[in-house]
Amino acid sequence: MKIVKQFLLIISTLLVLMLAGCSGKLSHIDINTTLTVDKTFNGSRVMTADIPAAAYKYVFGGSLTTLEDVINQYTPGDMYCTASENENGGVQIKMIIDFASRNEYQKKIETICSGNTTDSAITPVINFDYSHSILKNGYTIEENFTSMDLFYWLADAIIKEYPSMGDKNIQDIFQLGKTEVVFDGETMQMDDYIKISTIQSNAFDSVSVAAQLADDQSVAAEITYVVSNKVVAALGTKLKSLMDTLVPADASMTYQDGNNSRTYTISFESATLQNYVTNVNKALHTSNTVFEVTTEGDTESLSAKKLIKQYYDGSYFLDFTDENTTMSYILKVSPEYTVESCSSTYGYLKDEASSYSSDTCEITMTVASADEVTAVLGFAVDIDEVDITTSVHSDTNIERTFEFRLSSDAVNLIGSSIEDRLNTAAEQWPDQMNVNKENILNNTTYSITLSANSADELTKMTRAVLGESGTSDNDKNNSGELTNSLFNGGTEKHKNPWNIHCSYEDTLNLSGFLKGSQIKNGIHYQLDYPKGFKATFTENNTFEDAAADGASITCSTFNKVLSVKSTAEKANFNGILIFGLWILSILCILVIALMNIGNIASLISNKKLDISGDDLFKGKHLIRLTLLVIAIVCFIFMTIRLIFRVY
Repeated sequence: MKIVKQFLLIISTLLVLMLAGCSGKLSHIDINTTLTVDKTFNGSRVMTADIPAAAYKYVFGGSLTTLEDVINQYTPGDMYCTASENENGGVQIKMIIDFASRNEYQKKIETICSGNTTDSAITPVINFDYSHSILKNGYTIEENFTSMDLFYWLADAIIKEYPSMGDKNIQDIFQLGKTEVVFDGETMQMDDYIKISTIQSNAFDSVSVAAQLADDQSVAAEITYVVSNKVVAALGTKLKSLMDTLVPADASMTYQDGNNSRTYTISFESATLQNYVTNVNKALHTSNTVFEVTTEGDTESLSAKKLIKQYYDGSYFLDFTDENTTMSYILKVSPEYTVESCSSTYGYLKDEASSYSSDTCEITMTVASADEVTAVLGFAVDIDEVDITTSVHSDTNIERTFEFRLSSDAVNLIGSSIEDRLNTAAEQWPDQMNVNKENILNNTTYSITLSANSADELTKMTRAVLGESGTSDNDKNNSGELTNSLFNGGTEKHKNPWNIHCSYEDTLNLSGFLKGSQIKNGIHYQLDYPKGFKATFTENNTFEDAAADGASITCSTFNKVLSVKSTAEKANFNGILIFGLWILSILCILVIALMNIGNIASLISNKKLDISGDDLFKGKHLIRLTLLVIAIVCFIFMTIRLIFRVY
């Protein structure tokens, strides 16, 4: 970093020396530029600047190696620098950008210009065309920037390292010198911007490529060429001969004349992407077509993205030096896709628009020159089946299992996302949740088992698994969102002596977990009451395959939010026994009282209570009396249990 600061110091020292010159006149360092390219735009851009001898010796002690090393440390990676001493004792700094094509040159210039943080920052545009055909003859090289725009990284570095220089800018140090273009060995002098064109054009008005991509990677395409009547007349029969050579095998071509132009349309179908690229190359008279499709899962949701990269080169037909000339890329896919973004590799994407219908999602991308455009399409990944089984062993022992079944294709896209979600939920209850993964043939099942001590705890666990927020139901309803999952109910407190009643209301909201994913075979729900209960639905329901079998109820649905209300009952043997003992004790009391009515009346008629000689307490009468007392005690005890419903 010390050496880098020395390099910046040389520039700031130059600025001070120039501003303090004896003549009082400000002098600048000239930036001389030479752009050398051939017919394929393979070449280099060389920019030179001469540093005076005084500054060179003052900062670097005349060490050329040190200067060259320092410059290369701070120079953007897309250019490289050399330094050489000149005859005046100073040094010439040479900055070089090498490239093999217009697209590579465009990317490197974009990277260098991206370091410009000032208001004068530009988006570089480079137009190049070389043609020798019946449509165009000549070449064009145009740029909307100068070498000054490629030196802003240096000005920013000076201001950063030397804040005292913050009121100075790049124009205070450098100025444009000589600019020249060497094309295929011919040298031409430019003023400031590089702009030269020798093209004689009979170019078409526009070209569009419309591709309808199917899920099996087959492509149906229409390529449309719009030719002005002026060009039609100028080319005559040559135009038809040209168009005939563009038609791929098994393709068809039609044309239609309008008031001002003629429109040709070439239509074909391709079974594979490679076959499609071959056909488009022929139709566009090029070998540069790119059409690539990749798919990747989205870890944030149960969805995926399809990235479609397209590059169509219409430069054989179009004159892109005309600012009104554009080319359209039209992509059609099935309507379950949504357009997330469109991005350009070389910066020529002027506009993009998308539209949806019941049959198609369509994206139209308009470019000002041949460009590589990537469309990102989002789509939900379908799940084969979801099974939810809840087993109520008792009010304090409830178990629930979620099972998500996925095909092998879906596993590759969202399998890890589902597994991560389940594991995240299980971390909150490590002793009460268990995650499992099972592969069966071409399918994979991800499951999580919840063991809860109450209905309320099961609700909390369920919400954690489904990724629901802590927002209350009231707040959700007010905001228009769907209700939270809820498991509520249990054994009824006020049951009758003959039956035990148990009821549950189970609401499950899987919409947040599944998002846009659909369930091909539906959600299968099962609730198992404790053994011995007979279960039934408590309300009319619209579930498919709804059934009650013994202690279990089952149903199926394709709705991501389901609410199941059910009840179950079984015979209360304890209650029946208590009620039976209560009745039996009453009968015993009545029977024994009737059998000893005489003795009881005699005992009551005595004015003085003397039971020592009474027959009621002798022999079989004593047994009866004992049974009577037992019956009375049983009656009182059972009556208390019945009153307080303790059975």
